[in-house]
Amino acid sequence: MSLDKYLEPYKKWGTKYSLWPVHLVTACCGVEMAHTWNPTYDAERLGSLPWHAPRQTNLILVEGTISFKMARVLRYIWEQMSDPKYVIAMGSCAAEGGIFWNSYHAVPVNKIVPVDAYAIGCPPTPEAVIQMIRTVQRKIETGEAKANVKPKTIDLTKIFTPTPTKQPAPNPPHRITPNPHIPVCQEKKVEWPFGYELINNQLMPTLKESAKKIIVTDVNRICVDTEPNKLKDAALSLSKLGFDHVKSVNIIDAPHENKFYVEYWVSSYSKKELMPVLVSLTTEISRDSPRVQSLIDVWPSADYMEREMYDFFGVLFEGNPWMGKNFLLDPDTPVKFPLRKDVPIVREFYIIDREFPGLPIAPPQPKPAVSQKPDQAAASQSKPVQEKPAESKKEESGTSR
Repeated sequence: MSLDKYLEPYKKWGTKYSLWPVHLVTACCGVEMAHTWNPTYDAERLGSLPWHAPRQTNLILVEGTISFKMARVLRYIWEQMSDPKYVIAMGSCAAEGGIFWNSYHAVPVNKIVPVDAYAIGCPPTPEAVIQMIRTVQRKIETGEAKANVKPKTIDLTKIFTPTPTKQPAPNPPHRITPNPHIPVCQEKKVEWPFGYELINNQLMPTLKESAKKIIVTDVNRICVDTEPNKLKDAALSLSKLGFDHVKSVNIIDAPHENKFYVEYWVSSYSKKELMPVLVSLTTEISRDSPRVQSLIDVWPSADYMEREMYDFFGVLFEGNPWMGKNFLLDPDTPVKFPLRKDVPIVREFYIIDREFPGLPIAPPQPKPAVSQKPDQAAASQSKPVQEKPAESKKEESGTSR
């Protein structure tokens, strides 16, 4: 018997209790990872100790979302690690994109490197991370990674009956929203008497000609929704009431609705009672012609933020002299307007209550042959027989089976 066969159990034992994880932190899972090795949980007692250099490690914890930009970094680090090496995908974002599951920029970890164990959660607990370390250790010892629990599966195809015009329910179940809902200017019932008094006694009378909707969205939060051509009028009215500066200018890209949401978050330095209040002045513009009036004449503090939004999204703020020039980005950057979601999104149209092109309808089956009369048979034999294409022959052979 060879010496390697005698040494194999000792090699496995040594590798099992000599895991040196390097951690790639891109999101909030990194906090839980640090918690795992602190004195409370002390994962080092299980034979694992975090290390900083990939060339001296054999386990990598991928903590958080991996974007296409970070995918190259992950692969580069993984290739530097010594063999045998293992990967734990930590958190829902690493597993399937998490809250960014339908985004244009996120990629699951298993598309980049082979994953040995998944610590599921948002974020996963230290206990879950320890369980995955044990899973990797069992894989080293037995050659197979087995979970310590088996989740209950539900066959949705038995609950929902698919029709030709709707996508069947997936099995196992996935997320069922093809187009994410963007909550802009949504009302919320809260205990804030001053806010409702401010809307009824000041905002409503002053903005009645320029605002479509004025609502409370939270404590110290008010949303004023307006049309693009009335945005400046609404801004002037808010300025007269004491809202004297812009804190932020924001663009929300909604490609599935073919629109941009433009938000100006304004507040007050001059009136003490208005200082805690943030007002979102919101409007919608088309992505095909993204133009809106600049508000730098009303609030000069909006200037550089409008420039940023032009750089990132290509929204033209008419009246701002910086439009057409680069503000933050290099003029030679190969990506124009990098935050626009112009990359096609592969959507999972798993939904039941919405019309969808769905599955192709099965082709009609050939009718059974009917016995012909002698005169009909003679007429059919006199006609020249046309050669059928190869594809139709395949289909016939398939249906005959």
